[in-house]
Amino acid sequence: MNRDSLSRIPFVIAIALTMLWVAVVALYLRGVGASAMAAFPPAEMAMLLAAGAGPPALLWLFVAVMEQRRVVTQLLIQNRQALQQSETQARALLTLQNEMSRARSFESRDLALRDLAASAAVLAERLGVISRENSPAAWTRFGAGDVTVFVQSFLTFAVSHPDMAERMADAVNRDAVARAALAGFVRRYQRLTDTLDDKMTLEIIEEGALGRAFRLFRAADDAALARMSAREPVTEPVA
Repeated sequence: MNRDSLSRIPFVIAIALTMLWVAVVALYLRGVGASAMAAFPPAEMAMLLAAGAGPPALLWLFVAVMEQRRVVTQLLIQNRQALQQSETQARALLTLQNEMSRARSFESRDLALRDLAASAAVLAERLGVISRENSPAAWTRFGAGDVTVFVQSFLTFAVSHPDMAERMADAVNRDAVARAALAGFVRRYQRLTDTLDDKMTLEIIEEGALGRAFRLFRAADDAALARMSAREPVTEPVA
């Protein structure tokens, strides 16, 4: 039995009780007789009518109140279900937005890491840290997930050469391509770390090979800028 059938039960009972009451009243009036009823004073006639119509009126008032409560309860349930559905959709939308944001962040980070690798690869080839023959193998390792393959050569060389930054500064000042690659690596790394929201990822990058290579490259970049500034001729003021 569905809800519609259950909701009709009070009406069916009310109709049956009303018909039964009408039948009882009719039998009573038949027993009293029309002539006797005509002789009733107005006050008694009003009481008789009230006694006959009062119970059905109260019954149907009760049925109407119960029906109104049922409708209100049903509306509240529907509103609660709609609210829950809205909350579920809002959570799903928020989850989707977070996933899309993480996906965009991952794509941006991957692009930045590739740009860092490209700058380090150009710098390594121009300075002779990695030969052109070994460059394809290094890129293969990078594609396999080794994002530090190009900077590791610099870090390994710096272990035995404490003046690595000074050497790089002298070399890049003689090579415009290497100079641009060095400046590009420093700039891209700073941009990457400034925009990272994941503290764990930021800590791994800063304390890992990329962070150590950045500090080496930044020292070399600063030294190269200092050498270039020192070489610029000083213009004598015209007397």
